[in-house]
Amino acid sequence: MKKSKIIAIAAVLLSTVQIVSCSSSYKSSDMNSMDVERDYMYSEPLEAYSFGTAYADGSEVYEETYESGSVNNDLSQRKIIKSASLQFQTQTYDDFVKAMEGCISSYGGYIESSEQYGNTIYSTNSSRSSYITARIPADNYERFMSDACNMGTLTYRSESSNDVTMNYVDVESHINALETEYDALIEILEKAASLDDVIQLQSRISEVNYQLDTYKSQLRKYDDLISYCTVRIDINEVYREVPLESTMTFGEKIRNGLEETFIDIGEDFSEFSIWFITSLPYIIIWAVIIAAAVIIIKKLYIKGKKKREIRQIEKQLKQINENKNSNQENN
Repeated sequence: MKKSKIIAIAAVLLSTVQIVSCSSSYKSSDMNSMDVERDYMYSEPLEAYSFGTAYADGSEVYEETYESGSVNNDLSQRKIIKSASLQFQTQTYDDFVKAMEGCISSYGGYIESSEQYGNTIYSTNSSRSSYITARIPADNYERFMSDACNMGTLTYRSESSNDVTMNYVDVESHINALETEYDALIEILEKAASLDDVIQLQSRISEVNYQLDTYKSQLRKYDDLISYCTVRIDINEVYREVPLESTMTFGEKIRNGLEETFIDIGEDFSEFSIWFITSLPYIIIWAVIIAAAVIIIKKLYIKGKKKREIRQIEKQLKQINENKNSNQENN
């Protein structure tokens, strides 16, 4: 009887090696939800395997076969992870941000993260911006996108869908296989009489529990990404909204170009005026320093010039006296 139990335990442990080998690529419990969305890969589905069970009251060992295909996995309902990116420009920044937040809330969504940046006093062009990551229920995704895209001037739109049905089914298959093994190990543990057998069984049960927690965590991440779509929204405040050139005629493009030129000239003049006024204290200080330097240099130049003129006059008088003395001696 003891021999039959050892054979049964060996059969169980041998069968679990197949599970470990099939699931070696799954042991990444710290994988975040974005990694699951982008590039989560799985190994081939589980092959059929069998394990034996021996009862304490007899030596009979029966074989029970489990195939991954026998799991009740519904492939008819596809598992799709949807995500999108939207970029807007607006002249009414505060009202637009509030309206977008209200739109997200009205469709049962929530804001996962939000970043805001301010503007500068040195420019008349507004430069506030917001970066919002919203989670929208999958059932309301299409209606939300339709309403959100019509709220303002949309400058960029991108959508993607990632079909993770087979990956999802593979995770479920691994969970079912591990749960089946766990139940069998518990049943054998209740009938084990040897301390060594108990230690080995408890060790394997701990490994199975760890793997079950890992796969269930991955499944929850999938469920979260599938049930709530991720929409990234960029909102930029602008001084004026620029229309798309692809929708304009030749004459409208010329008129728009001239308007842009005159507006740019006006903005440049306005920015220069603001810079000049805000920099006026520095300009006055430097003007005083430069004026004082000019006055000092000018005074030094005039003083030096007078000295040169005096030396020139003294030289001329000396020459006259020498000539006069020379004439007197000749006479």
